[in-house]
Amino acid sequence: MELESYIDQIFKELPFGIAIAIAIFLGIVLIIWLLLPLWVLLIQWNTAKIKDEIRTLVDIMEKRGRDEKKKSVSGQKD
Repeated sequence: MELESYIDQIFKELPFGIAIAIAIFLGIVLIIWLLLPLWVLLIQWNTAKIKDEIRTLVDIMEKRGRDEKKKSVSGQKD
């Protein structure tokens, strides 16, 4: 049987309100099933982007710390 025949059977055998509720539920499940891989990819992409930003900030902070140490060491020699 094809999908259309299953849908026709649901609408014929069940009360109309329940058939509509089932159709809406199956539509939502289908949308979630289709969008879930995209959502996972988006989360992974954002996580990698955040990690890169944190690494950049840590590098800037380390560089600033090294520069301050150099200035304090060179300042003491004067």
